[in-house]
Amino acid sequence: MPKISVDLSDEQLARLNSHAKSKGVSTRSLAQKVLMEEVDRSAFLDAARAAYPVALAAVADAPEGLR
Repeated sequence: MPKISVDLSDEQLARLNSHAKSKGVSTRSLAQKVLMEEVDRSAFLDAARAAYPVALAAVADAPEGLR
């Protein structure tokens, strides 16, 4: 499986390890989850930005209170 490396200071790694432990997961699992959530969040926001003008156009002729 491909891997990535991330440089962290000793303090950052200690904070990350502590946070993962408090969540009951490994640091590796937490890092993977956080990274993939960011990728998914970014993709969602890109899609929402693209859909927004289409949604506005779809209701452009609707009465003011229904837009």
